[in-house]
Amino acid sequence: MIGQLTEKELLAIEDQLSHEQTIISKYKTYADECTDMELKSKYNEIITRHQKHFDTLYHAISG
Repeated sequence: MIGQLTEKELLAIEDQLSHEQTIISKYKTYADECTDMELKSKYNEIITRHQKHFDTLYHAISG
């Protein structure tokens, strides 16, 4: 855990987690509907990057 976080900091992290989930969900939909393999690959790279962001934030506040 990141030491003692204020309520405001926790709320900001929770808000960012929500944004990351939204991005992941949208790009999963795009990748699923895409027929261009190069574009699908880029979408999957974006998904992976944002999943890492989500995981990092989540583990930072959950210990």
